[in-house]
Amino acid sequence: MFLLAAFAMVWLLPSCADRYKDIQVKGIKLEKVTPSSLKSVDAVLMVDVDNPLRAKVKVRRMTGYVYQNGKQIATITSDDEVELSPRSISSNRIKVRVTVENALFFLEQFQRGVRPDYKDFTVDLSAMAGSGLFMVPMEKKNIPVADLIKQARSVWKK
Repeated sequence: MFLLAAFAMVWLLPSCADRYKDIQVKGIKLEKVTPSSLKSVDAVLMVDVDNPLRAKVKVRRMTGYVYQNGKQIATITSDDEVELSPRSISSNRIKVRVTVENALFFLEQFQRGVRPDYKDFTVDLSAMAGSGLFMVPMEKKNIPVADLIKQARSVWKK
């Protein structure tokens, strides 16, 4: 009996994972930025997510990395958990902390009189999504930072 249950789990889990891959991040907007230390900033992201499944899905363990010309320069973390309603596109506020690897990076850039070219920066984000014990990874890669900076400037003007 145990062997039959184990076989059923092995057969059913991959098909469930394929369904979770249908969940898509439709857009990410920067809503608020607050410096928290010399080495980090806190931000609020508005993330639009399409959940085509018939079940509620929880998203947690959100992390990410910021790259400059392919080299990692910062880490993004979040303790927030989001619940996605079934068969819907929802906008979700997520608080994140961005921690720069080299605390003097921006100071060094300004001292040289060189403003970083944000076209050289990209962001990768990942999270775990699922319901109950079954969780699968979700990823959004190569998000241009230049787009996020434009949005941040409009936030700072308010």
